[in-house]
Amino acid sequence: MGLAELSLGDASLITATFLFTDIEGSTSMWENESQAMRVALQRHNTLLSSAIEQHGGCVFKTVGDAFCVTFEDAAGALEAAYQIQARLGTEKWPTRTQLRVRVALHTGPAYLSGGDYFGTTVNRVARLLAVTHGGQTLLTSTTQALVRESLPDGTSLRDTGMLRLRDLPQPVHVFQLVHPGLSSSLLDVADSSAGNKLTAEPVARFRPVDVYEVPTLPAIVVQALKVMQDPNSDARAVERVIVHDPAISAKILRVANSAFFGFSRRVGTIAEAVRVLGFTNVQGMLISVGAFDAFRTKRLSLVEFWQHSIAVATAARFLSTRVNCSADEAFMAGLLHDIGKLIFAVQAEASYQHVLELKRESAMTSLEAERTLFEFTHPEVGQMVAERWDLPPRHVAAIAHHHNPADAGNERLFCTLVGLADQAAYTALSPYTPVEHHAERIGLLDALDLGPGHWDDCLCHLQEARTTIEAFVGAIQ
Repeated sequence: MGLAELSLGDASLITATFLFTDIEGSTSMWENESQAMRVALQRHNTLLSSAIEQHGGCVFKTVGDAFCVTFEDAAGALEAAYQIQARLGTEKWPTRTQLRVRVALHTGPAYLSGGDYFGTTVNRVARLLAVTHGGQTLLTSTTQALVRESLPDGTSLRDTGMLRLRDLPQPVHVFQLVHPGLSSSLLDVADSSAGNKLTAEPVARFRPVDVYEVPTLPAIVVQALKVMQDPNSDARAVERVIVHDPAISAKILRVANSAFFGFSRRVGTIAEAVRVLGFTNVQGMLISVGAFDAFRTKRLSLVEFWQHSIAVATAARFLSTRVNCSADEAFMAGLLHDIGKLIFAVQAEASYQHVLELKRESAMTSLEAERTLFEFTHPEVGQMVAERWDLPPRHVAAIAHHHNPADAGNERLFCTLVGLADQAAYTALSPYTPVEHHAERIGLLDALDLGPGHWDDCLCHLQEARTTIEAFVGAIQ
């Protein structure tokens, strides 16, 4: 067979919600009661086919008792999963034990070729199915974001935190469908004996639940962000929300009038700030102001954190004009790229001090130091929080992948831009440059088709912007 026949050159890239199922313990049941299992499997196939067809699914493959299904609508996939579990749970089975099916869902792009699907999305749903118990339905955060407003009646989604799945480079944020009839014994996920849970023994524990106990952004900020994500909103609509909080209004105006933006005339109203700065910039300022107020630590300096973040935003905006990227989007991504470090500092303040000490006193990178002391790294924690805050997918990607842009899929170049801006901020404004940055910088420049001259220009720009960066930090305090 030639290379042309082996390739996926004829494949179509399709975005869909994938639903995978299989029967727990089916091999043992076939060995011990094959006649009853033959009857049970026929009934199982009928019930699954009915639920899938009723909710618009398409079975593209069956392997033994496993179904591989695609749905155009994520809500339809969840409805089908719920119907499958509900019907199988009340069925009278001819086998000695109840037939229990595990179900996993994930949404994303995959290649369709020869009637089958291939790619990372398919790999993820298969790996998620492997850690699902019979009777459980697990779904990734990607699918959860699409279905949470249209859950089947009487059901809810339980946040189970992050799981490391076999062969995947990063943990996957997982939710469980909770419904009437679900046994309480099935509210635990992924037996650690299977090697799928986070099994490292870090010096300081940082549980997944810690991320969801962090202070939320102020309600006014959350409401304003929702308004700004509505394509029908205008500057006045944003102002009508923000003016209800005089403190936040005052800070937004202070930022807008700071030396950082350098307007020749004073910005007098929130609506004017939105019109002059744009929705994206104001969103970044709102999150910065809200996070500065919500997250406080006693030992760690958040001023240094925000100085670095604003420097990265400044560098990203400067570089964006060289790589044909939205300057406003680059600025906001730079501002938020290290939000995971902020969560660490707030939720595990004393322990995170050890991360900083390890990094200073050894040859460890930031990520290596975090892995030594915690179960997660700051990009992984930042991704969880960004998804919880409903940030735009592009900015979630930058938060998750600014240290590994090659894993960012369609947002690879955008994440490369933020990663390079991160290194520029360290080089220009910090007393030391992380050793790991020297080896990575050339690759990042090459990926963006930039040269040493662009790097030097960015460093000069940051040096000149020191005073205005400090003015921005002062305004949000």
